[in-house]
Amino acid sequence: MTKEREQIIDPSINGLFHAISFQLAGIAIVFMANSVNYTFVLFADTNSHEIALTVPIIATALFTIVWGDATLKSQVSHIKDATDYTKKTNAYLDISSQPYNLLRVMNLGLAVALAASQLTILFS
Repeated sequence: MTKEREQIIDPSINGLFHAISFQLAGIAIVFMANSVNYTFVLFADTNSHEIALTVPIIATALFTIVWGDATLKSQVSHIKDATDYTKKTNAYLDISSQPYNLLRVMNLGLAVALAASQLTILFS
């Protein structure tokens, strides 16, 4: 088997690309959910429905935290499982050097900040 073929069938790389695609899907879902939340909070008549509207706001924040953390952890685990040949590629060196712990903290902070912003608007 040639080295090029070995790189193509590296399961860690396939898993990494799946984790990245799941992360992108989660970002799209969170973007749409937050857009809807802000639309309701800013433009809908929310009199006496404030408590009910906190449910999708909190659910969106929890989804952001859980989905983002899971996909980032999955990416890190697939990076650690890469073959020796893959570890010598420029793509691996670039992807593995990303600050994943900082990205996890940013994901948490963004989810909390957006939820706090929406709840502040809702209850003010």
